Amino acid sequence: MTFPLRIFALDREIFVGEAKALTIPGMTGELQVLPQHTPFITLLKTGNITIEGEDKYHKDIPIEGGVVEVNEKEVIVLVQF
Repeated sequence: MTFPLRIFALDREIFVGEAKALTIPGMTGELQVLPQHTPFITLLKTGNITIEGEDKYHKDIPIEGGVVEVNEKEVIVLVQF
């Protein structure tokens, strides 16, 4: 099972696709988003975003901060580098 994930910086698209899990550096600690996660919005701090996709796809993206919105349809992450 996967969920739609979109990650953007101010000037470009970073990732658009399906993910099985997303690990993000929340302001109060590391968070992991899975399919059918409860909706929330939170700020992100400096750290790594980790995307786990289908077929053993794995990507780490270092960020300086940002915000994430998890809703019933998709996950949207706006990041700063």
